[in-house]
Amino acid sequence: MKRWTVALAALAVLAGACSSSATRARGSGDVLRLGVFPNLTHAPALVAVADGIFDRDLAPTKVDVTSFVSGSQAGQAIEAGSIDAAYIGPVPAASLLEKGSDVRVVSGVVQGGASLVVRTGSGVRSPSDLRNKTVAVPSLGNTQDIALRTWLHHNGLKAKDEGGDVNVVAIDNTVLLQSFQQKQVDAAWEPEPYPSILESRGLATELVDESTLWPGGRFPTTELLVTGAYADAHPGVVRKLVQANFDAVQFATQHESRAKHLAAQELAKLGAPALSPAALDHAWGRLSFSFDPLPAAMETDALNAWRLGVFETKPDNLSRIFSLHDLNALLTSKGMATISTGPAA
Repeated sequence: MKRWTVALAALAVLAGACSSSATRARGSGDVLRLGVFPNLTHAPALVAVADGIFDRDLAPTKVDVTSFVSGSQAGQAIEAGSIDAAYIGPVPAASLLEKGSDVRVVSGVVQGGASLVVRTGSGVRSPSDLRNKTVAVPSLGNTQDIALRTWLHHNGLKAKDEGGDVNVVAIDNTVLLQSFQQKQVDAAWEPEPYPSILESRGLATELVDESTLWPGGRFPTTELLVTGAYADAHPGVVRKLVQANFDAVQFATQHESRAKHLAAQELAKLGAPALSPAALDHAWGRLSFSFDPLPAAMETDALNAWRLGVFETKPDNLSRIFSLHDLNALLTSKGMATISTGPAA
């Protein structure tokens, strides 16, 4: 398997989208085109690449893995028919459905692992201190951007592009370290491992652990999504993908030391800053690996995006995005509890 196609190449894939979009969307049973991000919140996917889980579970189908910098970019690739599936955040997934794309969440992957950190020396100690400051997110309109803006509103603040005085900017996570070192930003709402990297190097301190904002501290960070066109054309491949994700989540849970090593190894290949053992342990401890996509929390994310004006229509039937029959069949075969999401499950 060709290990990684990086983000710049992914943009070229988008540019090369041709007129036969329906054919591209159906894809091929010989090759599954899969999107992943250089985040530790995608650890099961990283482990599945490094340990050969995708190779073994999906054989004879080959897996062509492309690295995207954000869910917004991966969503564009899905709309263009350039990839068939993606590890992706709940807001970009819901955004695709809201815009009319036939997409299906086939499993949960990771919960937790996002926070707001503030640059050392920035003078930011409370929400009000963010006025006239610059806050980075991985991408405008992505899951962390929606979380940040929702939190700002709850604290009587708004981003400048909403008529407020907090400058929210999108910065590629792989250059976030340099942005803090050069004092180009004052804070960042980011997924792991980036908050832990910044904290471990003395460049930032945590202001908000996002888990404190959710009931029971549980919120979805990464879902496994496939296009409806690919799922309908190649249901057997999708079933194997769900199996591979199951195996990867189990591996990350049951073989923590090895999984951390493999995930860090793959992150380095994708251009992420080096992780010290302490930073890796800290970041990993923020993650919860789970097959449950947390539908109610995902709906809250989507409603927040609508309230912020990011979604044009109110997401009143998000349950139709979930297609968990393959996952639930697998869980049943393992003697594990199934996951209910309503009529669409």
